[in-house]
Amino acid sequence: MQSSTTPVGDERACTAVGTVKVKLRGVSPSTPPPARPQYIPPREPAREPRTRRPIGRWVAALVIAALVVGGVVAFALLRGGTTATGASDEDRIRVAIDDFTMALRDGDLAGLRAGTCGPLASFYGGISDEDFAATHDAAVASGSIPEILSVDTIQITPAEAPDVTTAIAQVTARGGSETAPSPRTFDLALEDETWKVCA
Repeated sequence: MQSSTTPVGDERACTAVGTVKVKLRGVSPSTPPPARPQYIPPREPAREPRTRRPIGRWVAALVIAALVVGGVVAFALLRGGTTATGASDEDRIRVAIDDFTMALRDGDLAGLRAGTCGPLASFYGGISDEDFAATHDAAVASGSIPEILSVDTIQITPAEAPDVTTAIAQVTARGGSETAPSPRTFDLALEDETWKVCA
């Protein structure tokens, strides 16, 4: 039994009975079969972008804090260093000068002996209480006890043991009888972590 389809040209032979011989145009025995459709998975829905935390603000705050701390440390080091109590040497020198002039003004011989070194310590250590009282009364009467108006400059000369660290302080002072302030200097030394007035 023959098929109603008329074969044309180069036909492929089929061995099964009752099958139709059909010419596939443009297909030769060496042509690969057409590709199967591929499965493409559906797209996932777009994710919403995560909200970023303001990291820039934190970084800026940390940088500012570091600059402030660095500035405080640099300021303390430039002023002459600090001690365990946190006061700089310059601050402690100012206190030593104030204590000395206050003891001198008040006639506090014990305070003068504790706060002096060198020639002044020798003088106040060797004078009797009575002689000091008479000398102090005469100084008050003549107006020769100075009033420190300001501590203008301090120059510290560090030294390693057994030498002693020293300092020179330039002040503006005025005596009781003086009408105009004048510059004066104090020589100091650091003894047992305490600044003392030597001259």
